[in-house]
Amino acid sequence: MILYNLFPLLAGPFGRWNEHFTRAAAMGFNWVYVNPIQKLGASGSLYSIADYFQLNPALVDPANPAPADEQCRQMTQHGRAAGLQLMTDLVINHSAYDSPLTREHPEWFEREHDGRIANAFCQHGNERVVWTDLAQFDHEHTRDQEGLYRYCLRVVEHLIALGFTGFRCDAAYQVPSAFWQRLIREVKGHHPEACFVAETLGCSIDETRATA
Repeated sequence: MILYNLFPLLAGPFGRWNEHFTRAAAMGFNWVYVNPIQKLGASGSLYSIADYFQLNPALVDPANPAPADEQCRQMTQHGRAAGLQLMTDLVINHSAYDSPLTREHPEWFEREHDGRIANAFCQHGNERVVWTDLAQFDHEHTRDQEGLYRYCLRVVEHLIALGFTGFRCDAAYQVPSAFWQRLIREVKGHHPEACFVAETLGCSIDETRATA
């Protein structure tokens, strides 16, 4: 696996991505990894996803009569035609803090002592880095584990239907291993070609080993 990172906001609408695919293939890459492409929350961060089933309008060409999802499928088809496989982020450790999910399924999220939804965070050396635009999913203790799992599975199936076969699992070490084992087993049962890659930025050596 030789990954070319195509940052979507620099690449522009999906219809302009062909030149990047051609260049990546010519340089010897066999995968293109794309940062999140879904609808964003108010912060505008690509990792602050408000709606997992709508695409970022900045990536959709208004002059193209095809629906947004079809424009994305056209893009992934062009990537495969260039001899490349497509990977994107699977962000299921957290959602945007202003995502409708926080109101529709408040039981899916971790809580602070005062009852408010907890922000996602990581440990950077001795410093706790908190992202105030992110709401932390509670995969381990939610009273609706099955509902949250099924939602995440739908997200994966949706991305596969758009043409992605690889997933960079964002903050993978913060999601329980039993969840990953079930998700990967179930997805590969229907899509044997699916590939899951763990992002472990900020992990200790022990956390990286435990994730593996």
